[in-house]
Amino acid sequence: MLLISALASTSLVHADPNLADEAPAAPTASAPAETPSNFHVTGFLSVIGGQVFNGSLPGNYFGPSQINGVTCPCYIADWANGGVYRDNFSLKPESHAGVQVQYNFSPKLNFVGQVVIRGEDTTPNVSWAYFNYKLDDHWEVHAGRQRIPLYYYSPFQDVGFAYPWVSPPPELYGWDATNYNGASLRYTNSFGDNNVTASVFGGQEKIAESGYYKILYAGHTDISWSEIIGADVELNRGPLTVRAVYLQSNTTTTNPALSLDISSKLKAYGVAVNLDFDSWFVLSELTQLTRDYGPTVYSYKAPAATIGAGLRLEKWTPFINYATYSESADNPTLFPTTPSKFKRTSLTLRYDIDSNSDIKTQVDHHLDTTSNTSGNVNVVRVSYDRIF
Repeated sequence: MLLISALASTSLVHADPNLADEAPAAPTASAPAETPSNFHVTGFLSVIGGQVFNGSLPGNYFGPSQINGVTCPCYIADWANGGVYRDNFSLKPESHAGVQVQYNFSPKLNFVGQVVIRGEDTTPNVSWAYFNYKLDDHWEVHAGRQRIPLYYYSPFQDVGFAYPWVSPPPELYGWDATNYNGASLRYTNSFGDNNVTASVFGGQEKIAESGYYKILYAGHTDISWSEIIGADVELNRGPLTVRAVYLQSNTTTTNPALSLDISSKLKAYGVAVNLDFDSWFVLSELTQLTRDYGPTVYSYKAPAATIGAGLRLEKWTPFINYATYSESADNPTLFPTTPSKFKRTSLTLRYDIDSNSDIKTQVDHHLDTTSNTSGNVNVVRVSYDRIF
């Protein structure tokens, strides 16, 4: 199953062998062998609650007074879905649950679908719906709705049990589109001690009333990513995992209430380098996204980075992390807002209840460097994650 495969594929998660599909028991004289089912159901749940404490707006603050209906100082935890915390405890900004189904038509062909509901949007949303055809032992084709593999954790960033944070760093893991409708060609192989996975992908995505743009604009904003083309490659050798990705797309953003109708060319690059020595591990990732609105308008770059280290002490995992995001425009006089910069330090303590669930507590210190995003805040969050 895709969910279990994703969890087992990363050494950063101690996947219990019992999570995999169990082989049917050997037949006995009194009990005939059971026929394995072609239909499988898995799921995941993350109940996340948090609030801002000791938040303040700098004296020279010139950012929005409210973000998605939340009064600042505040903390943007989920850019893609508009999840924002303020100074009262809330489960709404990041809590979510999903169910995944897989049907095997044959040993080579299967269908995978996934539906997710969120505290910010309780309408069930289809995040996966694709057919997978295995060409041979190394090549397979996916066709349908999939996750854009822009970041290391993109394929399973909704599965809270799969990583050490309460949620992946929003400095990187938050853009206006996270899924696409299209196709991908995937290759896996081993060369000695090196395991290689690579893919090329392409398609398009349209979102009505974007959660991302609820953070930036008032009113109803629609987005479109067309001609998405990209490729990624991942190398694993012992404790080292290295991944690189490239993506480009044409984008359009419209908001009738603001008379907004703009198009751009998006390009994105990313590199992740992770080390896992069982008792301790290091996670790092760097991305740069650029948008070009034309030679007579402006373009801007948005590099982001995160690095963290954790220590596994039986059921406990303390983890410390630093993340940063910054923007720069080549024509600042035409850029609609002052480029933003912010950084964050966090400390997370994870406790594994069993092989399927955990509890995490995380404290974040967010610094609004340019005084125009959401203010300087400290945030405390607690999560319960479960896979089933």
